[in-house]
Amino acid sequence: MLLQIAHVLLSVACTWGHPSPPAEELGIPGAIREYVIAGSVRRDDTDELLPGVRVQLLAAAGNVASSTVLTNASGEFSFGQFTAGEYEIVAEKDGFQSARLPVEVTRYDQPNLVVHLRKQPVAANPAGDATTAHQLAIPQKALTAFEKGVAKADYRGDYKGAVQEFQRAINNYPDYYEAYAELGTAYVRLKDFRKAEKALRQSIEISEQKYAPPLMLLSMLLNDQSRSGEAEPVARQVIAADPNAWRGPYELSRALLSLRRLPEAEASAYAARDLKPENPDVYLLLSEIHRHTQNPSALLQDIDAYLKLAPQGPAAPQARKLREQLLKFMESQSKTKPAVVP
Repeated sequence: MLLQIAHVLLSVACTWGHPSPPAEELGIPGAIREYVIAGSVRRDDTDELLPGVRVQLLAAAGNVASSTVLTNASGEFSFGQFTAGEYEIVAEKDGFQSARLPVEVTRYDQPNLVVHLRKQPVAANPAGDATTAHQLAIPQKALTAFEKGVAKADYRGDYKGAVQEFQRAINNYPDYYEAYAELGTAYVRLKDFRKAEKALRQSIEISEQKYAPPLMLLSMLLNDQSRSGEAEPVARQVIAADPNAWRGPYELSRALLSLRRLPEAEASAYAARDLKPENPDVYLLLSEIHRHTQNPSALLQDIDAYLKLAPQGPAAPQARKLREQLLKFMESQSKTKPAVVP
């Protein structure tokens, strides 16, 4: 299935530093000459390498040339090989201002590009805000340990060290639900999913289901483990906590699809698409739904939308093959329809 081909654990959207596909898998068949586009993302003020940054490659007129990739533990990214032309790299990471880097590919590879991200200024919360009260209650020792944990995870890729720091933060402040969420994220990077789930659920419980990040990650984990019945209510909690985040309806649609509640899955996938129409993975999900509902015209639209956004995406070769088969099927169906007698 296309969705199974494209979806690797936590590859979408949010977030967690999976390596890029090999360059040969991303090349444009039949191109005369192709050039490597790769590089790294660094923090603007300290020049530290930043892992887990969402990086996207745009072609002329703003069209998506490749699906979003995440920088690895060394802050590096690679899109593979592309034909000569003008491109733009867009880099985004929570807590940082987004950055754009124009890239002109002519006769040489571009393997050492550097994108700098600037830390997002922290705006003061209005007096009496619940978040402010929570933040003010955090002891300095806990806050210091939390910041060290974030630094070890984000800048050094030291997830074991990050776990120790987040544990220290929690020991100093047991209600530190952000630390539990980061602890769960670190365990995901260490592939210890049992401990990750436990930490995420603790964060959700302490925050009374109002803090969206652990809900998002937990819904993804449960879906990836084929625990659709558990993923569904968590995804609905994501929507309640952050109605503007596409991840909630997307994970809800995945769960409903696995539960074979196809009309609901389709509606939720369209909701995710409306929140982030430039996300190619949403169209892969819709294609899987429309394959099950045997809706060839909608399936063709899904495939075309995916290929337009990610012509060299990881599922593009399979999508093109399916498109050819689908067109042949639709043509054969039109030929076999009985003639209408006037």
